[in-house]
Amino acid sequence: MNTLTEYRDLDPARFFSEVAGSYRPAVLRGFVRHWPVVQKALQSPEALCQYVMGFDRGYEVDAVMTPPAERGRLFYKPDMEGFNFVRNKVPVSRVIEQLARYSQFEAPPSVAVQSALIDDCLPGFAEQNVAPALPSSARPRLWLGNTITTPAHFDESYNLACVVSGARRFTLFPPEQVDNLYIGPLDYAPTPTPISMVDFRTPDFDRHPRFREALRHALVADLAPGDTLYIPTLWWHHVQSSGILNMMVNYWWKNEQPADDAGTTFEALVATLKAMKHQPPEVRAAWGAIFRHYVFDPEQDPSAHLPAHAQGVLRKARPD
Repeated sequence: MNTLTEYRDLDPARFFSEVAGSYRPAVLRGFVRHWPVVQKALQSPEALCQYVMGFDRGYEVDAVMTPPAERGRLFYKPDMEGFNFVRNKVPVSRVIEQLARYSQFEAPPSVAVQSALIDDCLPGFAEQNVAPALPSSARPRLWLGNTITTPAHFDESYNLACVVSGARRFTLFPPEQVDNLYIGPLDYAPTPTPISMVDFRTPDFDRHPRFREALRHALVADLAPGDTLYIPTLWWHHVQSSGILNMMVNYWWKNEQPADDAGTTFEALVATLKAMKHQPPEVRAAWGAIFRHYVFDPEQDPSAHLPAHAQGVLRKARPD
């Protein structure tokens, strides 16, 4: 495994020019250490809980719980006929009360709020804890729990993950490592996008031999309170949160300007798979050449020989 590029005392104004423009993950040490919520976390778990609960107005969020035997790994049941966790809708304060109670257990269940919009569940929090240099569309989301493992997956958006309390280890892989991560079902996963079937804690190399190659390309980041991780879109990332009280705030945004009637890129992948999977190999190869010509070849513009008024769907999006 390899370590990531790290920045310290980065001027937020330089974030997009020096970090986000590289399409490489990076650690921003102390990037949000000035946040009031981080200062409360550094003071004590009790101070953090009181601070967060002060914003709670009773809005219910999705919370997941896994039994102690799962050791916090969000995954499928052994027969893959369901997931190994249950979901509940509860206020953030109720989750914090659960975490406080489970902190006394030797082998507690794992509980987590994942990706809850902070504007909904903790109104006023974002005004006191501001992530600079991000598009206005990037709204903060809450991740709160104890020991939880989210298997390797990708997001369709760029991601800025800000650790408030506890320890988090991110293991990242470039997009081309998809062949070596043994990805599960595309249309049935515990996360919005498909996950790696490999148990990173105890890899079964007999069952997943190519995972050794993936590990050669892995990047590892261990984050402490106040640290931030930038993850470019489509980079695979496995997230291990440990401790009795973990909190993270993240922001997602997209840089592209899709057509108004376009679905998500992941939906396009699934639609293409459905249309192609039963075609004979030579036909799939032929379509591959056409897709490369129109979509994936960065060296040419397939509409360059056409007048602008005749380019139709080939017309490039205007910068505005």
